[in-house]
Amino acid sequence: MVLLLFLAAAAACVVIDVPLLRRGSRFRDYLVWGLFWITGIGAVVCSLYKINVPSPLLLVMMIYKPVNNLFASLFN
Repeated sequence: MVLLLFLAAAAACVVIDVPLLRRGSRFRDYLVWGLFWITGIGAVVCSLYKINVPSPLLLVMMIYKPVNNLFASLFN
């Protein structure tokens, strides 16, 4: 029930946003706008159904830890 209410609110926001986006926009604008909407709706659905999702910060840490170790070894 809550999910349907959320999707109805999201649909209302889409109806408002799309005409505003049409003014001088390009395909890239629609693509980025759509990706943000899909990501946001996915996050809300995971929150509503209490799906445990790992933090995106873990990915950032996994990428930058070797870089940090490299710089630490170079300057120590």
